[in-house]
Amino acid sequence: MGCGRMKINRFHFLLFITWQLTIYFAVQQLFPIFANYTPNWRCSNDTEYAKNCSLLKECPKELLQFDHMPFYSTVLEFDMLCGTRAYIASLISTFQFGGVLLGTIVFGQLADKYGRRPIALITLTFGVFFTMLSGASPNWQILMALRILVGTCIGGAIVSVYTYVVEIIPPQQRVFLRAFFNWGYSRVMLTIVCWMIPHWRWASYATVSFVVPLIPIIYFLLPESPTWLMSKERFTEMEQSEQKISKFANSPTMFEAQNSQEKKVLKPQRQYTIRDLFANRLIAKRTLILWLIWFTAALCSYVNDLNSRNLAGDFFANQLLMGSMTGMCQAIIYLLDTYIPGFSRRMLYQASQSLVIGCFATMTLLMIFVDAPIVILVIDLVGTVLISYTWDACFLCAAEGFPTEVRAMGIGTCASISRIGALLAPQVAFLGTLWQPTPFLTVFLLGTITLSFSIIFLPETKGTDLKKCSEILTTNVKSSKVHPVANTSGQQKMDC
Repeated sequence: MGCGRMKINRFHFLLFITWQLTIYFAVQQLFPIFANYTPNWRCSNDTEYAKNCSLLKECPKELLQFDHMPFYSTVLEFDMLCGTRAYIASLISTFQFGGVLLGTIVFGQLADKYGRRPIALITLTFGVFFTMLSGASPNWQILMALRILVGTCIGGAIVSVYTYVVEIIPPQQRVFLRAFFNWGYSRVMLTIVCWMIPHWRWASYATVSFVVPLIPIIYFLLPESPTWLMSKERFTEMEQSEQKISKFANSPTMFEAQNSQEKKVLKPQRQYTIRDLFANRLIAKRTLILWLIWFTAALCSYVNDLNSRNLAGDFFANQLLMGSMTGMCQAIIYLLDTYIPGFSRRMLYQASQSLVIGCFATMTLLMIFVDAPIVILVIDLVGTVLISYTWDACFLCAAEGFPTEVRAMGIGTCASISRIGALLAPQVAFLGTLWQPTPFLTVFLLGTITLSFSIIFLPETKGTDLKKCSEILTTNVKSSKVHPVANTSGQQKMDC
């Protein structure tokens, strides 16, 4: 039985919860917004609160007073307020992003080789363990080492779980998934926990505790992806997996579209590597343009996130606004995708990216010519929502654009490239200390270049049948085109 035109059954809903909890684990990447919070200070009652490092050095500890602290951070506990130690706080965040980069590369390939389910279990289990340990770190050196491991597990979890989910849900549910189970709601959850438990150690334990139920869910309720098993020609296990899913979903016809003919067209299995993402001109162009849009989305989003601590208004209120607006506004994309058949993946990306460019250009001009912190806050909130839309397009195009044999690997490489953008974001933000508009001007220029390339090279993937994408790995380039095929709803379905 299905739920309306989306045909959502119980197993699909379980997948949605699995993905939301995985994103909640991944939002640990934003924990440094709270863990690195730096309050203003003063020396005795006769000076104003400010981030004055000269004053901090000269003021006796007994006279040092901190302004209202909404969150007790690692910066305060490990004395990383000024000088070279202040750089350590940002260095911990940078190394955590490096861990995510490593995790997406390594676990993306392992998920294609050994399966989505075991890699998801391993990365989530160890991710919870390392996050708990990080909360007990006795010094910043151990904290840095553990956050690197947390980042590595985040990278593996994102790649394996997302690939698993999109291989099972039908095409019409992909935008629904991104619209109602997304990063914005996870950011709200993280903010609420940190607001209720305003100490970085206890918040580390509390935030990750919500991820623990996900481990038994995957172990006991989720079988291996039938699509992955079919790509490995493990047909008996594939049928067993389908039967278990169908039984849980109470939908005996859930996999009836997959017939024996599809099994016969499979090539003999072989080991695939990153080189296969460049097997011919078609898939090479697809890989490169996806890398570019992921890189740009990451750079834009993390520059924006790093700047959120410096915006006008209440610290926690701003974080809640950014998360809730991002989460709720995703429903707009679902409505457009559902009720406007011509609303394509290309349109989603290019319209959103164009508006992001406009936002960053406006903020650049405001910083140069006008002192308007409230206006900048409003534009920043709008830009946050628009950046999330570009992320939607990135995930959808990657999930629908790569063949099954290299899908997890392909998404993994995209995520890895995005981590490079995340690694560069703090450096771009640092340029703002030399000239304040520099970060926003940089994002504006990069966004413009990326938009131009996407108009030329980004393929349309809406409605792609993921079981029919394998041919682009081996088919002659001249015949390897994406052909639109009308489906029963009258919309256009892309057949790789």
